[in-house]
Amino acid sequence: MGMSNTRGQRMLWSLLMCAISSQAATSDCRPIWQQEFDTPLDTTTWNIIEGDGCDIDLCGWGNNEEQSYHADSVAVRDGVLRITASVDDTGQIVSGKLTTKGHFSRQFGRFEARMKLPAGRGLWPAFWMMPEGQKKPWPHEGEIDILEWTGNEPHRVIGAAHFGEDWPNNVHYSETLLTPSDWSGEYHVYGIEWSPGSIRWMVDGHIHGEATPKAIAPWRWVFDDMPFHPILNMAVGGNLGGDVVRKDLPATLEVDWVRVYDQNCVM
Repeated sequence: MGMSNTRGQRMLWSLLMCAISSQAATSDCRPIWQQEFDTPLDTTTWNIIEGDGCDIDLCGWGNNEEQSYHADSVAVRDGVLRITASVDDTGQIVSGKLTTKGHFSRQFGRFEARMKLPAGRGLWPAFWMMPEGQKKPWPHEGEIDILEWTGNEPHRVIGAAHFGEDWPNNVHYSETLLTPSDWSGEYHVYGIEWSPGSIRWMVDGHIHGEATPKAIAPWRWVFDDMPFHPILNMAVGGNLGGDVVRKDLPATLEVDWVRVYDQNCVM
């Protein structure tokens, strides 16, 4: 059935105003939580993780990683958070890990970090999230990896969601962005837009993948159940990091800022 010209103009105008309102809402969005690292590290917000995981029956952090986390590997200097992987005097690879567990968590919204990835074979920096108030074993309540990157495959950026049953029956959904250029050495903004029934991965504001309940069926979508807390770390070696070349160390992950926006800021 045809549409009258007047009715069509009204509908077009309505759609245009909706688009303008949505764009304006997004452009006016301000973070509801942000870490700019222009002061010393706030240890009332960030937990500094130490060790190799063996104290919690998770040696190698469950991924055969080679590093032991140490507080001295984390520093804030010149407005930048620096997580450095190095080899200590005993020959042990040490690195850093921070979480906001127990201090800050959020369900839904836009989560972003501006980071400069370091060159180095075997490096495995990550910006990710785990469920707050976790009651079941991993990965029953989910895990959201906003960014994973490895020095052995420097042209690849990975976003992933983990779920399913106890290991080894766990499963994951991942989105990979491959580019001709190496992702290390320059700042980029890595993030997700997380809303009910959707996780969308972004780099520099461009969406490169999405997970939905349909995409992970027949597994249950667990990502609408609870808030998650952010994590920053740099693993070395392991299942994803691969072979380590020690002469590439020390190497530093630089984080300019971490920002979280309300769900209303998700397009």
